[in-house]
Amino acid sequence: MLREGALAGLKVLELTDQVSGQVAGSFCARLLGDAGADVVKVESPQGDHYRKSGPYPDGVPDPDCSGMFLYLNSNKRGVVLDIESPGGRAAFQDLVATSDFLVLGQNSSQVERFGLSRERLPESNQGLIVVTITPFGLTGLNSAYLGDDLIAISSGGMAYATPGIPDRVEDPGREPPLRSNTHMAGYLAGVQGAMASVAALLSRSMTGTGCEIDLSMQEAVAAVMPFELAHASYHEAKPRRPEIFGVMPNTYLPCQDGYVVVMAVMDAHWRNLMVIADNPDWAELEVFSSGVERARNWDALEPLLLEWTMAHTGAEIAQLAQERGIPCFPAYTVGQMVDSAHVIERGFMVDMEGPGGQKFKLPGYPARLERTPWKFFRPAPKLGEHTSEVLGEWLGYSDAQLSTVGVEAR
Repeated sequence: MLREGALAGLKVLELTDQVSGQVAGSFCARLLGDAGADVVKVESPQGDHYRKSGPYPDGVPDPDCSGMFLYLNSNKRGVVLDIESPGGRAAFQDLVATSDFLVLGQNSSQVERFGLSRERLPESNQGLIVVTITPFGLTGLNSAYLGDDLIAISSGGMAYATPGIPDRVEDPGREPPLRSNTHMAGYLAGVQGAMASVAALLSRSMTGTGCEIDLSMQEAVAAVMPFELAHASYHEAKPRRPEIFGVMPNTYLPCQDGYVVVMAVMDAHWRNLMVIADNPDWAELEVFSSGVERARNWDALEPLLLEWTMAHTGAEIAQLAQERGIPCFPAYTVGQMVDSAHVIERGFMVDMEGPGGQKFKLPGYPARLERTPWKFFRPAPKLGEHTSEVLGEWLGYSDAQLSTVGVEAR
């Protein structure tokens, strides 16, 4: 299939943990594929973890129709290799030798067991860029620890930083850690892995040699928490107290049809918010005179604001606020986001079709490249769909060689 894009002509080989599932490696490779690279996903004969986890159309399990698998593996080809068998291992090594990138989503013990660190890979491919995404990195006291997304979120500190503003944590020492309802650590690490890959590619264009990228999911999580980390540093890692954190209102508030997010922390924002709320008498009280004072006295301010927000819909409040230069928007459910006129006009959700003709939508590419725009080249592969095709095309394997790795020529 003819491909175009910023990374057209480059080869990416992906090997991710088949047991626990690792979003980071798959998402990193998918981003490179979205940019035009030829991405080949290597699966064991048992298949990727997310083939078995859904969600599925009509709730009927089908390894070729899992929503998670389809999203993470669009714009890829798929091969099946048992890399613990001699033939499968040899084929995998041959694929590595001809690749520009090797994307690994593994625990570091697996990287070591399979000999996947860059210095142990084929010396003939000096330009190879190895992107290794592990729970705790390839070095350090915890480098051999097993982990998944929840462990990365927790070890990175985000579980105890959630909720933050606008959800107040009254007693950080007693309230339990929380997590987001998505694979936050995996997607954060995947994005950072793709970015590092492109930086390494630029370096290779100048030096002619590749490199190994050591990416810790724990650190990928911590890296997007500068406010919390700075607070921990300045306050000797003591749990922050709500009354010294942030300014208000910067929160979501109930309204007629759900919730609306209001960010009026600057004095100009606050004054304009009070104008559209018909200038209530309490707006001039000293206890609400600044963002810090409003945060300190939020228990008194919140019910006063609710009297106004509950008289309007989220869209009405957002329009009034935006006209006055106040950042404000309804708090969408996932369904409301997908069906919103703005998202539809921008074409962010992409129409997809499953192997059985099932229709569904998945997110497109959020970055709009002017000259090399994102394209949907191919749907996620069926298990082993392109094994003979890739081994023949990339390596020139004959029918006899295909048989040594358990592949019948098609």
